[in-house]
Amino acid sequence: MITMATDMQARQLIKQVPAMTGTNIDLDSDTATLLGEGWEVIQHGSYNMAFVWRGYIDLAGYTQDDLTFFSQAVDVQDNGISLSSSGITLTTIVDMVTTRYIRDNEIYPLNTNGFISAVPTISLPGLDIQEVVYGNNRAYTQYSATNPSLIQLFASTFGTGNPTASDRLHITRVVVPQGVGSTEGMTVSSCNFLIGGVTAHEKDLVYIERLRRAYTQDPGRNV
Repeated sequence: MITMATDMQARQLIKQVPAMTGTNIDLDSDTATLLGEGWEVIQHGSYNMAFVWRGYIDLAGYTQDDLTFFSQAVDVQDNGISLSSSGITLTTIVDMVTTRYIRDNEIYPLNTNGFISAVPTISLPGLDIQEVVYGNNRAYTQYSATNPSLIQLFASTFGTGNPTASDRLHITRVVVPQGVGSTEGMTVSSCNFLIGGVTAHEKDLVYIERLRRAYTQDPGRNV
């Protein structure tokens, strides 16, 4: 059991992820053009393409004061309706708050090449679940052949909510389009990550061990 001092202070952390528009999406050759600040295309062979946005919330002010951040609630608020062309039969959106940077080779979308019966997901090789403060995996399909709005089919959450002494909380949004065809298009709305929690001083030995884990878990954590 972790014993904290009585100097706990409530905090609210906010990060906005910009909207993404994909044009000239070719689901057969895994190519696309993305519009939206910070968005990238990640590829891993045939039928394994993902659109990724990565950012972070700076916690350096807390670590300078030897404070640990304890997350208590995470909410991801979508700011509009997401849309896709008819050739994109299924879309997965994965949102993550982690204590380190998620690298390209850890974002491995597992597509099923148009089979809507299987919910696609992503594999995160090398990522320890204790490094995931919060994760949310959702699958969407089109409302109808004439209505491009995406409606939710499936949702699950994961993560441990572990306290952190890291100087950053990393925010990652992964969009996995699934289907067959070329010259497809899609738009994913912007969203807000709202992270509520508290900061507090821990006992020296507990804090030092937490600090050690924060700075040795991955050499490229703040890339």
